Amino acid sequence: MSFTWFADKPLRTREEIAQEVHRVSLKRGLDELATIIALMTISTEVGAADAQGNRQWWCPSNPTKDPESDTFPHDSTSDDGRSSGYFQQQPPWWGTARQRMTLADSANMFLERLSDDYVTARDAHSAGIFAQLVQGSAYPERYQDKWDEAHQVLARALQGAAVGPVPQAQTKVGWSGDPVWLEEVLRPVLGDRLRTLPGWDDCGHGDFGDIWGVMWHHTGNSRATAQSIRDGRPDLAGPVSNLHITPDGTVTIVAVGVCWHAGAGSGFGLPTNNANSRLIGIECAWPTIRGDGSYDAGERWPDAQIISMRDVGAALTTKLGYGAERNIGHKEWAGSAQGKWDPGNIDMNWFRGEIAKAMRGEFAPKPEVLVPHAPLDAPALPPPPNARTDRVLLEEVWDQLRGPGAHGWPQLGNRTLVDYLADLGRRVADLSNSVAELRAQQNAPRKNGQAKPKNGQAKAAPTPRAAAKRAPAKKAAAKAANKTSASPATKTT
Repeated sequence: MSFTWFADKPLRTREEIAQEVHRVSLKRGLDELATIIALMTISTEVGAADAQGNRQWWCPSNPTKDPESDTFPHDSTSDDGRSSGYFQQQPPWWGTARQRMTLADSANMFLERLSDDYVTARDAHSAGIFAQLVQGSAYPERYQDKWDEAHQVLARALQGAAVGPVPQAQTKVGWSGDPVWLEEVLRPVLGDRLRTLPGWDDCGHGDFGDIWGVMWHHTGNSRATAQSIRDGRPDLAGPVSNLHITPDGTVTIVAVGVCWHAGAGSGFGLPTNNANSRLIGIECAWPTIRGDGSYDAGERWPDAQIISMRDVGAALTTKLGYGAERNIGHKEWAGSAQGKWDPGNIDMNWFRGEIAKAMRGEFAPKPEVLVPHAPLDAPALPPPPNARTDRVLLEEVWDQLRGPGAHGWPQLGNRTLVDYLADLGRRVADLSNSVAELRAQQNAPRKNGQAKPKNGQAKAAPTPRAAAKRAPAKKAAAKAANKTSASPATKTT
């Protein structure tokens, strides 16, 4: 946040802001946890010390990029993009300037977009994820840092009333020690999709501590086997993950103990560069390696593999007693430290959403309902209008926008639909300018000072030509006689 001016004091104290936001939460039928997440967002976006060094939450206008915001009550100014107000909301996605600068309205817009799954948030990290899903910040990990402050401010605002989940420091862990229950938990969910390597229950690099959650990886080759995960590499002793998932959805338990998979990284409240004993590691065999060693970074993950990944994530985090937010990608932990990008092109927010759906039972088979036999002449019901899943629809939208393999459309010169339309727009603009120039030339004065007649103006009648003089009769007769005497029929050689 880049403030450019502060008033002597803010429009409201933090407690007054918390009271107003909580009134909006209650009006929407939400609870104190929703208010906590909203306050974490406000503190992250506009929290700063005043001249006396006391932390305040400010309401900045943005006179440079959003001038209209400057016409509403404010206690500070900023030049941070086009953002304004307590939640730093931007036009045109976030209502009018009045709504962005009015606390109740801006809080209502935020809470309207807060995922219903926020109720699964049990700690700072998970609450911060739900704040990030609304805000889309370039610094997603900053929200979790305001968990304690939000609780303390709301507690004072509500005069010590209970404020939902206890702070992270008091959160009870779901499991401590090796996950000896892996087969017991996964077999009912996976059935014959589950395999085990011999000796998995006595394999690993020591014992787990308090298990925080699950970390997802890809192997770098769709043909990598579970045994290769057990064996490791010349530069990294195996096992390198606890589970292995193939493209056809087969899940293999490799080891029960600590595995070398997390490496250097930080975040999520985990020990920096030391998370192997806190995370169950899962390696997914992906992508397909071509004969020349190349691969397609945009390769679609097989449905069978994604479904097994989803079911495994739901089963493990349910056992641990946490929500879907405890599933993280290696790229989210080690991206900046190691340059990792696994698991591939999977959007982890989307994947966590699929795990959350599985945890709610949305993918469970529906029980068969017995109904009386319909009469023979009963009309047949039409099929559902669209049986495709959200994933299939999203992938079709992606393919239409980006083209096959995200490389553009051949018929559009290997450009995306957006790029092609942008180029078409430029060409139309150039054509419009050319037409305007031609019209201007047509209407410009000619060299003799006369302008070309405009459309609809009568043209001047042409000057009549003088009639040709008639030859005298005698001369005409003589001329005709001469022609007769010279005709080819009377000439001699």
